[in-house]
Amino acid sequence: MIRQIIHKEILENLLSFRFILSLVLVILLFAVGGFVFVGKYKQQSSDYWQKTNENLAGLKEQSRQLYRLAFYKQSVWRRPKPLALCAEGFEKSLPNCFTFDVFRNELPEIKGRGNFTLSHFSSIDWGFIVSIILSFLALVFTYDSVSGEKEDGTLRQMLANTIPRHQVLLGKYLGVVLTIGIPLFIGLLVSLIIVVASNVAVISGLDWLKMLTFVPVSFFYLSVFVLLGMFVSSRTAYPANSMVMLLLIWVVLVVLIPSFGKIISEVSGKAPNPTELERRLGEVTAETWANAERYGERAGYMSWNRNDLANNPPARGRLKTAETNGKNQVREDYHNKMLAQAFIGRNLTRFSPTVLYQRVSEALAGTGINRCVNLREQIKEYQVELKEYIRSKDAEDPLSLHLIFPEDISAQAWRTISHNPVDFATVPKFQERDLGLAQVLKSAVWDIGLLAFFNLIFFAASFVSFLRYDVR
Repeated sequence: MIRQIIHKEILENLLSFRFILSLVLVILLFAVGGFVFVGKYKQQSSDYWQKTNENLAGLKEQSRQLYRLAFYKQSVWRRPKPLALCAEGFEKSLPNCFTFDVFRNELPEIKGRGNFTLSHFSSIDWGFIVSIILSFLALVFTYDSVSGEKEDGTLRQMLANTIPRHQVLLGKYLGVVLTIGIPLFIGLLVSLIIVVASNVAVISGLDWLKMLTFVPVSFFYLSVFVLLGMFVSSRTAYPANSMVMLLLIWVVLVVLIPSFGKIISEVSGKAPNPTELERRLGEVTAETWANAERYGERAGYMSWNRNDLANNPPARGRLKTAETNGKNQVREDYHNKMLAQAFIGRNLTRFSPTVLYQRVSEALAGTGINRCVNLREQIKEYQVELKEYIRSKDAEDPLSLHLIFPEDISAQAWRTISHNPVDFATVPKFQERDLGLAQVLKSAVWDIGLLAFFNLIFFAASFVSFLRYDVR
């Protein structure tokens, strides 16, 4: 009997005018999103490889002398992700350039070409289409699923045949989910054909696997709105009342609550001040040099004459290391305050299914603010790796003082680090690593769990309401 109900629901939906409009709209949006992604990805890839090659060329030039390699300020640019097609995660408003050497880690910056005034506009990616358009269409197909049949008198006839109500509810639910799946699958296929045919993006096996995972997550999200629509429809006597209530709920869950995230972040705490950052950096320098003798005799003295007995390279190294570490900590604290302010709004709006879905989509696509945090952590690991490489090569030079500390003048004048050349092929190069699917799902497990909770709550509410529904 459930199969017959599902067949009836799908057939009625497919023959309806709202399905035709929905199909055309969704396919059109997926196609436009695909074409926009192709053009944007092509430009981003061109910029990325140009900047990356420039950085590698500079690294190769500095490898002629080991000490210069240590002080070379590298610029790592955020690599464009093919899965930004699924969820861009406001990438255009996030830092894309990370500058550092083996001792210092500057704050991330936004650089490159692009119109900064467009950063506040949403991209037409898969996540946008599913979270906004298809969630609304889920309500369009369910607002009259119960109240509409009551108004037409068909619900009374159906239940007069002693069909259990839970079978009717389950059949209607599956019928709508499968109906929505048709434009979703066709739209995804159209978008993929456009991207694959363009040959601008190389989609790896892991990327394909994450794309496949994106599909059930999307159905999981849309299921919340299907059940919500059926719940409200089973609580009202007329479809018009149901549609009004669902429209208000949709605006709150999909539009208002996600928008409140930024407002909550702004009012929840004081934003870090760049002027305050510069003041703290100056204070660290002043305090360190005011207590220079703490690091050894004549730590603050520096002569270009290596044989000057007043020089104290070990003490100088401790002084400069303390100063640099202090500044790095100030920058790290500033960066952490910015992250904390951003995350508090995201965390407090997690009672919206749309926010949860966006977070899971960003995790799968490897985009968004979490990607920037992970990239910065990878750069820190690379700094340690490169520093250990320099230390190992420096140990091979008998003329070096073997003091790896952050002052290029001392390295040049006193030869605290070897001046010998190194083979560029052996120099570690930074390469961003993508998280595996297991790691992604682990990071998003709470968000997926909350989506499951929403499904459970609305299913229970729909079931109880339909059992008590007066079909007369």
